[in-house]
Amino acid sequence: MRDVIEIETKRLKLRRLRMSDAQRIATLCGDPSVARMIARAPLPYLPVAAEGWIMTLSARKPLNEEFVYAVDLEGEGLVGAIGAHKASATAFEVGYWLGRPYWGKGFATEALQGFVSEAKALGQLLAGHFVDNPASGRVLQKGGFAYTGETAPLFSLARGESAPCKRMHYTADHGFGLHEAA
Repeated sequence: MRDVIEIETKRLKLRRLRMSDAQRIATLCGDPSVARMIARAPLPYLPVAAEGWIMTLSARKPLNEEFVYAVDLEGEGLVGAIGAHKASATAFEVGYWLGRPYWGKGFATEALQGFVSEAKALGQLLAGHFVDNPASGRVLQKGGFAYTGETAPLFSLARGESAPCKRMHYTADHGFGLHEAA
């Protein structure tokens, strides 16, 4: 993962973020429907916030604690982002977002599967989704994550408060491991 510059899937290219992505990130994440489902997205999401995020990721790159990629769709450019952030000495937290026009088309699942194929080399992979975003849970399950049974509060910058987050971990068996209790 540390030396992976691009990851290609059937329809997508995952590549390092560039400063030129800032306006597109601000536009897509500035949609309250998107920002509310991301823990660290502010509302409003101004281009300067996206620039700051990209600069911070670039400055922190030598630490090998964050691996974030733009999700590019041919003919569209950036449609989202996906990444892994160091959560502990042995685990990384996986997160992703897509702009609302790209929801429901299988892009999130495709990006996650491509990303995880490389990211699993980092160690244990963790993830979560807000309780009011079950579609993200389905994407994570298709990507090999299973529910841990834990729900924990997670602060959402866009919401301005904590919201319950269902916790998951990567099992490499595409959801056939631990399952959420009914």
